[in-house]
Amino acid sequence: MKSNAANKPIYEVIFSDLCDQIIDGKLVPGEILPSENELCARYETSRETVRKGLKRLEQEKLIYSKPRRGYFVGSPHRDEIILSLPENTEETVSRFKDIKIIEPAPDVQEALEISSDQRVIAIYSEDYAGTFFLGVRIKYVPYDKGYPSIEDEINFAVFPDAANAKRSSFSYYTQLRIQAVAAPEEILHLLNCEENEPLLLISGVDVSQTGSRIGYTKRYMLSSYGVLSGTSGFVYNK
Repeated sequence: MKSNAANKPIYEVIFSDLCDQIIDGKLVPGEILPSENELCARYETSRETVRKGLKRLEQEKLIYSKPRRGYFVGSPHRDEIILSLPENTEETVSRFKDIKIIEPAPDVQEALEISSDQRVIAIYSEDYAGTFFLGVRIKYVPYDKGYPSIEDEINFAVFPDAANAKRSSFSYYTQLRIQAVAAPEEILHLLNCEENEPLLLISGVDVSQTGSRIGYTKRYMLSSYGVLSGTSGFVYNK
């Protein structure tokens, strides 16, 4: 097996070498990569090690495979954008504020796919990063008296760490929407801001793996903290 100066595992060397060739344009989108046998000979290593390096390239979406044909160079996925909140919101702490049983507004009805006569539980909390007040979060859950998940949601609102440990992160996924909005009247007293003050609204619908809507969250962030940054395309971190 060929050694290298940095003492990196061979599969990492394969990944880095091919990645450099793709970035430098020596391998272009649609071009076929050397075969596994060629790479085994070039790096004096096993097929398993070569496949490990190719797998990492595939995970980074730099290449893709075609059955019985081999691996091909892909194209940058510039339509996929990774968004992140500002650094001071990465370790946000939510503090429970209030719980109410209310009639759902039209957007809540649509998000949870419920009728106008079905009540929902609204759980209000405030988000902080240290001592900095960031905004308000409202979670809406369909209300069925005696339904166990309601008690779970209340426990989660009051004791988030203990309740979160009991949840399966794979049991549901969240559909997100981000938009600029004017501060709604219902939360002016919580945000301590002026009516129609611009806010960033991050809303999310929690959907179970069976397709049922289990929750709807609206997170209002003050404009001073409501900035999102994003990256489009491949970022090579050597």
